Amino acid sequence: MQYVIRWVLCAAMALGVSLVHASDSGKPVVRVAMMMFPGFSEVDDQGRIVGKTVRLTRRLLEHAGYQADIRIMPAARIWRGLEGGQVHLWPGVLNKPGLDAHTLLTERDLGRVGINLYYRPGEPAPVIPSGLSGKRLILITNYSYSLPVSRTLQDPRLALQTRSSSSHTGAIRMLLRGRGDYLLDYRGQVAAALNTLGMQALPHVAVDQPAMRLFVSRQRADARVLLNRLDQAFDALVDEGVDMDVTRQ
Repeated sequence: MQYVIRWVLCAAMALGVSLVHASDSGKPVVRVAMMMFPGFSEVDDQGRIVGKTVRLTRRLLEHAGYQADIRIMPAARIWRGLEGGQVHLWPGVLNKPGLDAHTLLTERDLGRVGINLYYRPGEPAPVIPSGLSGKRLILITNYSYSLPVSRTLQDPRLALQTRSSSSHTGAIRMLLRGRGDYLLDYRGQVAAALNTLGMQALPHVAVDQPAMRLFVSRQRADARVLLNRLDQAFDALVDEGVDMDVTRQ
């Protein structure tokens, strides 16, 4: 009798798990996590998750035969989710050591993410990395960068001093007011912030342009199937004339 009860409980649990991963339409659900990037992935006034990356990822998954369940999360929670399987998919760049051991990457990419070092108008362009030595560098709170950039930031020989801003517009204001020597930020985010502020482009030096790809958690049972279907859907959408470069301005 105890064996039968255990069998029933296990079957019920398995059924529950299957229901979590299936939508009302019958399509498998893919839990997608994205970081907060205004204009690309953000929450609007009605509480909806919107943005260019959101639209493109949702369309890609629908074309591949899946239904997207998209959430906005901080970077640390996304990485833990990919490692543990609570997050199935993340559009981003390889910016955490060891993350590739827990994920599979699509062959196709969604464009190149520009990371720039901005400085005040009228000042000379910095030489990277030697020109950063002892300088005050403005960073965006809770943002991460590509692995090469992160290694530079952590180089003790540079003795960098860091300042933080919770917003891109605030970071630009900090730079212009002399509260930091340079601003390290993503090209698309600075462009949007400058537009909000009604300002012209800031002088900058390109630091890195990592490829944005889709990371699939190895913990998902059909990880390789999902990966292959995403690449196939990507090619099909390109053939239909869809611009799959989410980073294009």
